[in-house]
Amino acid sequence: MSKRHLPRILFVTHAYLPDSCAGVEGYTQRLASALAERGHDVGLLCARVRPGLAQNSVIEESVDGISVWGIVQNYPYRDLPEALNDPAVDRVARTVMQSFAPDLLSVQSLAGLSLGILAVAADLGIPRVLHLHDAWWSCPSGGQRRRPCGSLCAPVDRSLCAACFDTFRHREGPLEKAGRWLAGRLPGAIPADAVHRSFAALPEGAQHGLKKLNERAAGWSSSRSGVPRPAPSSEPEIDPRIAARHRAISAALRTVDRVLSPSAFLLESLRSDGLDFPRADLVPTGVPLGSPPLPPSSTGPLKVLYVGTWVEHKGPHVLAKALARSAGDSPPTIIARAAGPAPFPAYRDDALALAEGRITPLGTLTSAAVREQMDWADVVVVPSLWAENAPLVALEARAAGRPVIASDIGGLPELVKEGTDGLLFPPGDADALAALLQQSAKIRGLEVRPPRSLTHFVDEVQTHYTEVSA
Repeated sequence: MSKRHLPRILFVTHAYLPDSCAGVEGYTQRLASALAERGHDVGLLCARVRPGLAQNSVIEESVDGISVWGIVQNYPYRDLPEALNDPAVDRVARTVMQSFAPDLLSVQSLAGLSLGILAVAADLGIPRVLHLHDAWWSCPSGGQRRRPCGSLCAPVDRSLCAACFDTFRHREGPLEKAGRWLAGRLPGAIPADAVHRSFAALPEGAQHGLKKLNERAAGWSSSRSGVPRPAPSSEPEIDPRIAARHRAISAALRTVDRVLSPSAFLLESLRSDGLDFPRADLVPTGVPLGSPPLPPSSTGPLKVLYVGTWVEHKGPHVLAKALARSAGDSPPTIIARAAGPAPFPAYRDDALALAEGRITPLGTLTSAAVREQMDWADVVVVPSLWAENAPLVALEARAAGRPVIASDIGGLPELVKEGTDGLLFPPGDADALAALLQQSAKIRGLEVRPPRSLTHFVDEVQTHYTEVSA
């Protein structure tokens, strides 16, 4: 197929590299880069936090050869309805779409942006494909479907959403508030984003300390134990803001040309939340397979790896508690490493303390470095407390030939076949996880299936894109 027949694609996501490198960003980067390599013209629209730059201004840059338009969004925790529909964002998105002139809009996430971007694309005659990654479409509090007490909310109980959302939207700490106050009072001769750049230029230790103070002052907790679970009213009433959000999202979804979901779980659970889709297809994620996996070690301590963001819903503190159960072993029977960004360093420090010295933190790693750590490991642990969709780390572990011990929740059982690709345990059960980690011989003897390749995944997505844009 010649390049002139290939759809011109604009991706939309809540955040992107290099600012943020979590699962959605990694998924989007791999897909966008692969399509660009195949000859598609690819651009990307995302949100950027830049204290000092004007809200809704645009930063144009190139990231790994892809043109990126970053809409400055310095106030991520807004109230409804602005947190859902922001006319200012819609106007900027319209300008970008008119300039780039895509044949297709590939929507990964609209959190922190505006649902109205879909309507703008429809008005400009641009077909729209939606990739599902989380439950933001039914859960206004970050899409995790977890209440402030930590209990799961699935299916979503909209009578409880207002109280949950109001807790979620007040998460801004004094560091963000002070940064934005200072940025607005700098002399005109100083660059507008000087505050943002000054913080980024601080030594890692100084950033770590300031973030910890911010986290503690904001009242973010690394443990939700003892927090009462909210009970529905005897006569539940849905807050008008929440009801309006649900109606707006339901109407917007009816205009989407196609929905692609990496897991059957996420698609069906969103339907259980009361959402519907005109055309939805299951498209399992693929990852680079690379060189053949190295054989795991057959003797010595079991080497355990965690790769993910240091946030409570990802559950690294559950792994820490499980590892502490073996803290008295001499010589050690289990050793562990943990890699990933720590947006909440106080939480990370608390989790490391729970492990009693059994976890070595590695920081944020490149994709190549992650593969090196998986070659080192005997097993990768995914201890999530929320209903994950299709986390890349589980697939990357299988690509490296490493079994996965994962929480039996969400889409994880679709990726980890019990007794073949790994083992499953009840989410949050540190004792059950500790018991599994003691079964080193069983873990090392598992015959892990290779996951779907990135090439086959991109082939299928490309077919959908071409059909929709035709």
